[in-house]
Amino acid sequence: MPDKPFLTVMLPVYNGEKYVADAIESVLGQPCRDLELLVLNDGSTDKTPQIARSFEARDPRVRVESHPNYGIGRNRNEGFPLVRGTCLIFLDDDDVLVPGFYTEKTKRTLQTLFDKGIETLVPSRLHADERLTGCHLCKVPLEGVFPGNGAASLSLPYEFTTIIYRADVIERNHIRFSNGFPEMESIFRHRCVFCSQKTLFTNDFHFIVRRDNPTQLTKVWDVDQVVRVRAEQYAELAQWHRDRGTTGEVMDEMEARARQAQAELDAYRPQRPSPLERLRQIRAAKREHREWMAGMSPLEEFYYAGSPEREANLEAALESILRAAQSA
Repeated sequence: MPDKPFLTVMLPVYNGEKYVADAIESVLGQPCRDLELLVLNDGSTDKTPQIARSFEARDPRVRVESHPNYGIGRNRNEGFPLVRGTCLIFLDDDDVLVPGFYTEKTKRTLQTLFDKGIETLVPSRLHADERLTGCHLCKVPLEGVFPGNGAASLSLPYEFTTIIYRADVIERNHIRFSNGFPEMESIFRHRCVFCSQKTLFTNDFHFIVRRDNPTQLTKVWDVDQVVRVRAEQYAELAQWHRDRGTTGEVMDEMEARARQAQAELDAYRPQRPSPLERLRQIRAAKREHREWMAGMSPLEEFYYAGSPEREANLEAALESILRAAQSA
């Protein structure tokens, strides 16, 4: 393994024995080997540690770090001092990287972006079913290169794991996740984009497949906690911007979000649905899920490996990204 790999993949996991091997294999199977994989085991009580250690024993690019069950935010924070790569991406244990996305040309393209001050890349994403057979392509709302400290930092859809980061943006600004629960990932990605010199939004490129996991953490959050934490963290984010001297549209929006979150907390009254209402909710969710599944396309159509046509799609995507960078 090189002394300083170009790409670091951070994979936090807690009791992920069902999917974690798929996630690890999707990283190690990428064409360009210039990477490291940090598996952050958050006190798992299942077979996750043994699975991760088995990969570590076979491939020196894998490092497994274990600690007590801190929670998702602190677990990721524990990994930041271990990052050695120039480029950083996050991968949840139930997701996978798109096969064939990380090539030598991908690496050169990302380095070109960084050299031009484009320090975050916000692409589209694939949201797949649990078996990774069909998917939806979910697009981002912007196209092009934008200054990081502008309004584009307010337009970040989806999970933070779908973004590619220049690692030293996080370190030089000491950006961290909240150690509380639940953790608001939206605040982390906003800070990263805001602190970047420039950000590139593109729908020509995707690198991660989000798996539809019915047991994933965000589907079992306590609503009472969410309302309280939103108010606390948006108040902290507004103060963070004041301390930085932020003005204009971004500051106005941060103040508005903080006020709204506090108003929601002040007005919040816990309401537990009746058994009949709960049954209606479950049926509606199942109906929505069936409709969502029916609109899927075959996942393999969006891969960058397996045929010359698919590899040509990656070439075209990278050329589009380079053109956007050159015109910025």
